[in-house]
Amino acid sequence: MKLYKYIICGGLALTLTLSSCESWLEVEPNDTRTTDYFYTTPNEMEQALIGIYNGLLPIANYSWMLSEVRSDNAWVDKTTDKQRDYIDIGTFNPNISTISTLSSAWNDLYEIVARANMFLSKTDGVTFSDEKIKNQFIGEAKFLRALAYFDLVRYFGHIPIVLEPVSVNEAMTIKQSKQVDVYETAIVPDLEDAVRKLVDTPLNYQGNNASAGRATLAAAKSLLGRVYLTMAGYPVQDESKKALAEQLFSEVIDYARANNKYWAQTGDEWQKVWISDNDNKYHIFEIQYIASKNYGNPMVFNSVPQVNDSYTKLEMSGNRIWCEARLAGRFKLMDTEGVSLDIRCPSTIYTDDFVDDDGVPYTGGPFFQKFFEHKMKRKMLGYEDIDAQIADRTYFPINYPIIRLEDVMLMYAEIVGPTDKAKSLVNDICERAGVPTVPGHVTPERFAEIVDWQRRLELASEGIRWHDLVRQNRYVEVLQEMFKFNGSDENGVISKPETYELYKLVTKDSYIYPIPDSQMKVKEGLYEQNKGYN
Repeated sequence: MKLYKYIICGGLALTLTLSSCESWLEVEPNDTRTTDYFYTTPNEMEQALIGIYNGLLPIANYSWMLSEVRSDNAWVDKTTDKQRDYIDIGTFNPNISTISTLSSAWNDLYEIVARANMFLSKTDGVTFSDEKIKNQFIGEAKFLRALAYFDLVRYFGHIPIVLEPVSVNEAMTIKQSKQVDVYETAIVPDLEDAVRKLVDTPLNYQGNNASAGRATLAAAKSLLGRVYLTMAGYPVQDESKKALAEQLFSEVIDYARANNKYWAQTGDEWQKVWISDNDNKYHIFEIQYIASKNYGNPMVFNSVPQVNDSYTKLEMSGNRIWCEARLAGRFKLMDTEGVSLDIRCPSTIYTDDFVDDDGVPYTGGPFFQKFFEHKMKRKMLGYEDIDAQIADRTYFPINYPIIRLEDVMLMYAEIVGPTDKAKSLVNDICERAGVPTVPGHVTPERFAEIVDWQRRLELASEGIRWHDLVRQNRYVEVLQEMFKFNGSDENGVISKPETYELYKLVTKDSYIYPIPDSQMKVKEGLYEQNKGYN
């Protein structure tokens, strides 16, 4: 059973919603009985814990909009004069402090923090039959709080740190912290404690196996490793963290191999990973979604352009966000018989494999369909049509991965370079995809290029690419070059001046977003706006 089925049944009785920008850290609801009397039994504590997980529901959309759309994986077609958040984000408009995507991301991520703070403040007052289960619950809450802070610091840079419930008045005195302090004060300590407390198979408060989707020891190690690798890169640049990341990634990989977990053995099996029937079978940690009102994956609707009812009866967003030309070209490399060399292609971006009921192929740009379970895709992979279950844009049931084994394998390879183990890991991914493997003799520079391309191809549309470019300190050169390339013809002559000139908007300050205007106005002088957005 998916985690959120449990929420619908009972967890929503817990009200921890933050209703306004002035109270983004306030967790005391109008009915004080909720916080004064609710957290009294292990059962109630588990409901509160599930409430923290519930806060993850909108995160897939921010991963898509604030990371994937920002990166060179995606190309935004600016065909309207109307304001569209995804266009402003994808074209590096510096005047975006008022867009709703940013304010919503800030509020929703801090709501996860607030729920976790309240939960952790109540644990000492509750007696569990098994102290190990109590510790596991604490580890889960700290994992989720660290995950929220990790996104906050990568999106907004200098942010306030709050590790306990606070009142509105107290919140109005908490200033921003340096990025390194967010990592060292909030994120790393939480994840280190999560590694100590989490287990391979989470239990519920009764001591039985918990519902699918709960954080595990492998998830905590993987996320902490990613945090360390991020700290080793820009802007923190603490090289000493690489060795810590390498060790954690190695432990996760060895555990996965020893227990035959998280790995799709064949290319055909890999394509079926992206079908909701297979949720919770392959990812180390993923956000749980179901086909129910407001409990579906929100990024699916926003990532798909206008398509006809051979795909789905719903009218999709119509957002013109395409797979960038060179990435699409790499995906679509054909063999002599016209078949995609890369098995991942038809399950990642639109291809001609899908033809509507009238035999007419889609003629728009190549869009990402990894999470779009349209009727033709499910049929091609041997699954029944679920279109009737998708009542509106909030019903898409496909889970969204936060951590995958392939991501861990490739981060490990990036750190250690072309060792035998690293080459073997990369080759496993390449062989399954049907693409050329790593040459027997390869320079560190060439190996790094191979790993980088495999990260793009394997993890496309999963909100990873932008963060890779930032920590590698390559975001300026890569994005500037993307705009220049797409604004020029095959001879390098500028053919689309408006597109070409967008490169000037990508600056060193572009690695983070502005503090939302709604937060800047909460209290005059409380926050300082990020450089480049004044």
